[in-house]
Parts: sequence; structure tokens; C-alpha cells
Amino acid sequence: MKTRTFVGMVVVAAVVTSTLGQSLKAGERVPLAVIVAKTSGLNELSSAQLTRMYMGELVDSGGNRLIPLNRATATEERQQFDRVVLGKSPDEMARYWIDRKIRGQSGAPKAVEPVDVYERVVAKLDGAIGYVRVNDVRGDVKVVLIDGKAPTDPGYPVRF
Repeated sequence: MKTRTFVGMVVVAAVVTSTLGQSLKAGERVPLAVIVAKTSGLNELSSAQLTRMYMGELVDSGGNRLIPLNRATATEERQQFDRVVLGKSPDEMARYWIDRKIRGQSGAPKAVEPVDVYERVVAKLDGAIGYVRVNDVRGDVKVVLIDGKAPTDPGYPVRF
């Protein structure tokens, strides 16, 4: 059964990789691909796990702690990720992290820019996870399925 699951994930990864470069149709919402290092054993997350992780809670995968990385607060990707995945505006997120700091809780995920450096960090830092526009996915990272869906699938939850 494990072999079948692995083979299935390889097929899904190949399909996702082959369709990532396709252009979007007019009016289509832009998918953000959730990415990890190509060598990572992580292949799928739930929307709830993704939200919890980016709200400062610890999320493990296969016994390894995941390290969420953000884009800079001024980027459209970050603002839309916060709105779509976390359900908060930039001002609400700023207040959220200030409140956590006052209470002595963990801080916001580190922000890394520009996008090419961001992807290199995700590719090299063990446990790192990030998000980029689907057209920005590079070869040294892989796309993680969210709720069993790839960015090119109907109903993929991380779109703006």
C-alpha cells in the first residue's frame, strides 16, 4: 500500500509540475502553490494545518517540525494569503502578532524576499514551507497538495 501511495504522489507531482506553466484564463483566480524542498517527505497538508501553522501553532510532519516562511507584508501574495488562508486583513494580522508577543507567545513566521531567495531558502532549510504564485515555482521545490488538491485542480483552496 505504501508503494501505491508513493507512486500516486509521484504521478500527482508530475501532473502538477507539467501544468504549472500553463497560463491562466481571463478572470481566473491566481493559485498560490504551497512549496517545500524537493527532498521533503511532506506531500499533503489540510487547510486547517496550513492555517494553524501560519497562525503560530506548531505543526509536525513525519516527526519533523515545519517552519513556515512568509513573503514580505507589502507583497500581494502575502496580503492575499493572509486574507484567503488566515481570514485576516494586513491590519488584523499585525494586531494578532502584537497580541501574541504581549502574551509571550511565538512570533510571526519570518519574511523572506525577493521570491527567488525565498524559494532557495525553502529548498535548502530542512522543514521549511512557503507559498508562491504557481507560475513562480522553481525546480528545486515541490508543490504540496492542500486538502488533496493541486493548484491546478478545481476547488483548490489557496487562490486569490
